[in-house]
Parts: sequence; C-alpha cells; structure tokens
Amino acid sequence: MQKQAQEMTVLEIQAPMPEVCEMTRRIIMVSPFPGRMHELMRTLMEACFDVLVFHRWEHSEAGAMQADLLIFDVSGSQDEDPVGAFRENMHPVHAAIPTLFLVDERMLCGDGSIGAHEELLVWPARPQEGLHHVRRILRTGTFRTPDADSAADLDGGRDQLIFKDLRIDRRRMTVYRGGARIDLTKTEYELLLQLIEGQGTVQTREDMLNRIWGTQYFGGSNVVDVHVKSLRKKLGDRAGQPMYVATVRGVGYRLAD
Repeated sequence: MQKQAQEMTVLEIQAPMPEVCEMTRRIIMVSPFPGRMHELMRTLMEACFDVLVFHRWEHSEAGAMQADLLIFDVSGSQDEDPVGAFRENMHPVHAAIPTLFLVDERMLCGDGSIGAHEELLVWPARPQEGLHHVRRILRTGTFRTPDADSAADLDGGRDQLIFKDLRIDRRRMTVYRGGARIDLTKTEYELLLQLIEGQGTVQTREDMLNRIWGTQYFGGSNVVDVHVKSLRKKLGDRAGQPMYVATVRGVGYRLAD
C-alpha cells in the first residue's frame, strides 16, 4: 500500500500543468441572451482569449472598451436588418474592428441584403465552429471591398479571372458582374474563387472545408451550403436553374454549364 501511494504521488507530480497563455486578445460579445453564450465563451477563454459579455451594446461599458474582435448576437432579432441596425449605433472607431455577427438561418432566406458586407455565423452552432471563425477573422481580417475602383483596374492580366459575365480581380479581391461590383464576404469570395479556379471540376464539400476553413475545423459540412446559398443570392443565381454555381447532389458544387 505504501508503494502504491508513492507511485500515485509521483503520477500526481508529473501530471501536465494547464497551458499558460503567454498572450491574450480581447473579445467583446454582445447578446440579449448571454446564457446561450456560455459554451462559446468557455471555448474562447480556453483558447487564450479574454471574453467580456454584455446584454446590450448601447449605454454600457462595452462601447468604451477596446477590443480585438466584436461578436454581436442578432439571431433573435425581429428587425428587418439587425446587422445594419447594429452598425448604425457604432462609433467609426469600433466599426473598423473585425466583427462576427451571429444570425438565425432564416435571416439568410430573404433578398441577400442581410449582412452583405459582413462575416456571419448561423447560430446556435458548435463552440469549436465559433472558435474557428474567430481565429480566421483575426488572422485574415474581415473582408471589405474598396469604396471605389477605376475602370482601368478592370483591365486584363494574370490577376483577372473571367467566367461568363463575372470578372474576379484577385489583386483587389473584388468581383464584378457586367461591370457592376458585387460585395462579397471573404468566405464567399474564396468559395467563388475556388470554383472558378477549378474550371468546372467538382469541388467536394470536404475540399472546400479544408481550403477555406482549414483542416482543424470541427464543424459540419453544412456550413459550406450556408455560404454557397448566400453567394448565390448575391450573384442572382438559383439552385434550380443555376447560371454560375451548380449543385452536385451528395458531393459538392461545380461551375454551371
């Protein structure tokens, strides 16, 4: 018994210590239902983020604090454009901070105007999926197209990709249809780019997940379907009669014929 006790003591001493965060980044999370944020908050904190949660953005300490990322939960909002409503109440200083909006899937079923320039995550979702979005946004920044582009920037070259009436300027990361710019999120842009670079070959959901979300992504492949759906709306495309993005049932997507 004494020997066994000694062995247990050694094992306890040799047990690995929790990882110490050498550097942390601050996230401000705003949700009218903070109880639904507990799992995501815990996952982010375990990944070395400092997380502050507020019920409201207005008239709170949230607006006076600095942060590396903002997360707004608008999934329960009844506003026609809850993302736009949040943007209207933000100071320009905070508007420049990378932002993730948590939305209900029904909000993506309209005319595609909800969060047209924003990074969105259908909520509720797995905490690891939220963590992946946070890391990706902080790594790459929220994708926003320039306010203006000259016609000269549309001239050809290696930086241009063309499919039907779509033109992609890879240098500026902008997309045009018939000369008019289409505002896409970074994820939507990368999905379209992958399809066009594939030159009509089938891109499986797994291929898209690995390229855009990374091999460490633990969420389901339905996240691809959600973003393709949003991409189609902005392109004016229809799944039943596709002009740009065709569905390959049970596999993934390809360019339409």
